[in-house]
Amino acid sequence: MKTLKSRRSFFKYLSALGLASFYTMPLYAKTTKDIVKYQDTPNEGKKCMNCVNFIPETNKCKTVEGNINSNGWCTIYVKKT
Repeated sequence: MKTLKSRRSFFKYLSALGLASFYTMPLYAKTTKDIVKYQDTPNEGKKCMNCVNFIPETNKCKTVEGNINSNGWCTIYVKKT
């Protein structure tokens, strides 16, 4: 005897499969300095060292490629709280 699956269980399965594939895929994509108009100088007192994306131990950014100057700035700057 065959068991027919309901539409609801089918979509639950698909959503679980989608979430599982999302969590197993690493998210390493970073943008280039040109796209975010990165500059090595601050902009009106806004500096990378005060941004949530800046990693001071490595002078790297979570979202921008390459080495980052702690006194730099870009358009995706978000002040730390």
